[in-house]
Amino acid sequence: MKIPTRIPERKRFPRPRHSPIRAAGLLSFIPKVLTMYQVFHNNRTDHFISMKLLHVTLLLPFLLTACLGQTPQRIIVPRDPVATLQDGVDSLEVWQIIESQGGTGETGLPQWVRHFFAGEIGMIESMERFDGRYVFIGRNQGSNLGALRQWAQNFCPQQDLAGLIVHRVERRMILGATLYPGDEYGDYFTGLIRTVSNWEYQGAVIEETFWVRRKLTYIEEYDPEELEYWEVPEERVAERFEYLVLISIDRDTLQDDIFTIMANVRTRVPPTRAQTAAINNIRQAFFEGF
Repeated sequence: MKIPTRIPERKRFPRPRHSPIRAAGLLSFIPKVLTMYQVFHNNRTDHFISMKLLHVTLLLPFLLTACLGQTPQRIIVPRDPVATLQDGVDSLEVWQIIESQGGTGETGLPQWVRHFFAGEIGMIESMERFDGRYVFIGRNQGSNLGALRQWAQNFCPQQDLAGLIVHRVERRMILGATLYPGDEYGDYFTGLIRTVSNWEYQGAVIEETFWVRRKLTYIEEYDPEELEYWEVPEERVAERFEYLVLISIDRDTLQDDIFTIMANVRTRVPPTRAQTAAINNIRQAFFEGF
């Protein structure tokens, strides 16, 4: 299989309009303007134009200083889904299930496992058996199936579930923000994440566990206009076992826990008026799309 070779650097944020490079370019014109002024002044062909050029030259450094002193507002653009404990596999991976707890290949895969690897957690929660419950899936991977089985047997939903809930809470807070979370919510954001991660969630139960053995080939992102290709080296192909733990918890119970946490977050630095408004807005609509 052939894939593109050059991987362009991803730019998260555009360069500010008034960057130092652009400012240097503008400042380079000052000597040229002064030279033009000198020519006009010496020839005295158009004294009015020469005075205007002088005024512009003298004002330009002050205008540039004012522009460079402005801090551009940092805006978050939500990223495309990536591989997480909650979202399934990364879109940059080409994978093939060669063995599982249910048999050879993809035969015997439960429907919830298929939904998980397709990144469809919502489809699992819509299944009749999980009506009125939130679903979370813990995942561990490695080359030792016995060690992974031991991890699954020792999984404690009341304690280990916190890490999965934190991810979903953090994602919901970020998607509800227009700025960085620290700017949008102030210290409230870090206080909320800290409390959610330390909370013990009662009523959570392990529904099922399941393991698969997958063969993966990693493919990097590339520029569609790039025409150079290369063969995938052997070290970019791997096999591994993955153990999945399916946990569910009553919707009302989890919502009560999170509402209690959100109402009792305390910060050393009080939020600003704008931050307080953002916090109130996200609390009112928190479970929409959760």
